[in-house]
Amino acid sequence: MKKNGPIGILVVLAAVAIAVYFLIPSFIYYSKAPEQREVYLRQHPTILKKILNLGLDLQGGMRLVLEVDRSNLEKGADANKDLLDRAYTVIENRVNALGVAEPSIQKQGTDRIIVELPGLKDETAAKNVIGKTAQLQFNLLREPAQFENALTVIDNVITGKAALDTASGATATDSASLKTKEQQNLAEKLFKGTAKDSAKVDTAKKAAAIKDEFKPTSFKELLASLGDQIGVKDDNIPMVKEILARTDVKLALEKAGLGSNAFLWSHDTSMIQGGIYRVLYYVKAAPEMRGDIIKDAQANINQGGMQAGNAKVDIEMNTKGAHKFSSVTAANVNKFLAIVLDSSVYSAPRIIQKISGGRAEITGSFTMIEAKNLAIVLRAGALPAPVKIIEERTVGPSLGFDSINQSFTAGLIGTILVLLFMLVYYRISGFVAIIALTINIVGVLAAMAAINATLTLPGIAGIILQVGMGVDASVLILERIREELRLGKTVRSAIDAGFERAFTTILDSNLTTIVTALLLLWKGTGPIRGFSVTLILGLCISLFTALYVTRVFMDVVFKKNATKMSI
Repeated sequence: MKKNGPIGILVVLAAVAIAVYFLIPSFIYYSKAPEQREVYLRQHPTILKKILNLGLDLQGGMRLVLEVDRSNLEKGADANKDLLDRAYTVIENRVNALGVAEPSIQKQGTDRIIVELPGLKDETAAKNVIGKTAQLQFNLLREPAQFENALTVIDNVITGKAALDTASGATATDSASLKTKEQQNLAEKLFKGTAKDSAKVDTAKKAAAIKDEFKPTSFKELLASLGDQIGVKDDNIPMVKEILARTDVKLALEKAGLGSNAFLWSHDTSMIQGGIYRVLYYVKAAPEMRGDIIKDAQANINQGGMQAGNAKVDIEMNTKGAHKFSSVTAANVNKFLAIVLDSSVYSAPRIIQKISGGRAEITGSFTMIEAKNLAIVLRAGALPAPVKIIEERTVGPSLGFDSINQSFTAGLIGTILVLLFMLVYYRISGFVAIIALTINIVGVLAAMAAINATLTLPGIAGIILQVGMGVDASVLILERIREELRLGKTVRSAIDAGFERAFTTILDSNLTTIVTALLLLWKGTGPIRGFSVTLILGLCISLFTALYVTRVFMDVVFKKNATKMSI
């Protein structure tokens, strides 16, 4: 048990040097202002893997509780047994691709997944990426003749030329009369009152009549030719959507065999010919391919053509998808293939020739960040079922800063009280115990930084607890030494006997606590795991500092021939 000599001192110095080495990156990173950290992070992209990360409760971030929606799934299907596991895998892939340091993803029950993203800056983008169902499809556009027929059917409905129910005998005149009557009723309802309000009623009727004069006489008037595609001016988009959503229009299209859900919008509006337009696509209902053909997706910048400088997403398909894509393009040369994600068309290029090799791209007027998020969704794959965000909690950096300050203040007060007690009650021997305790705390933080662990408020509580156990071990050793000195033993003999008698008790108490902490780590979730990790590391290091470091310093302070001990 004797630790005197240069070897013991070198071991302690080496341990301290290793601890300082692992803490230097954390000290450099957290000593900078938040805005400077962003710059430093871009210059040193691997720094997050070398520092002691702060948890959601300390640096702010987002906590989401997701629930898998099974309402539209076939009950009792074998494929639904591992639904939560598959959803967990997809969400885990997406979260990891976000680049958040030390995210936490946990399953809860049979349908819920808890996601914690400490330090997250863009909450909206994260929610879109994590919860997006991402139904990717490749649909061929219908022939121009079919599009023209569909427009004619819609025109007939909105102008009253086609009656869905022939037995009703409804005519365009009836419809117009009904509309006029509704307008009059509305005006009378708004301005009913005394006779002096009659002028207001007449004014309302005239305004309604004037408004009707500016309504289109046909659906086609709301559309504009944009080269190979059909667009809708920004001002007319709400009216077009309203018409396409009408029940009578949908029924007429279905009756004509033209499909009521075949109209899809482009992902974004575009500036074309001096105006803002959104492209309206008329696609075949059955997709040629789905998102399960995706092998990889990466965001890049277009290097040439009309889209030069814009963000795009390059898609690489798997073997099955490459073969299917080759067959589809070979059979549909000079036709348009729409790349549809969640009912929005991101791109609809013309098929010039057979495309082999299994590669495609999604272009559009989106930013590089949007392209990266889209690539994450496509790369991770589609969720096996929709997920709903049933709980969302955002912790601001200011709250985390307050938590750190309060924890630091509480820890500082407690540490000062312990130091005063040790110094007053045990004198120089107490000072030796304080040095060992300081090395203990530094060692715990360094160990957490070395394994890239996350420090949370419960983790700080774990550190405080193991510090208390470290103090308890020091007190136990010093009291044993006191007892030996009272029996008349020399300083050297008392130190040897004190450590030997305290060894078994300290080892037993620490090992039993470590076993308990391991059980918490195994079965616990979230804060409990953070508490157990710091407690386990702290107790292991506490054994080293209490039984080894303290002994080395005792041997240095109280020389071999010392006749008096300050204790």
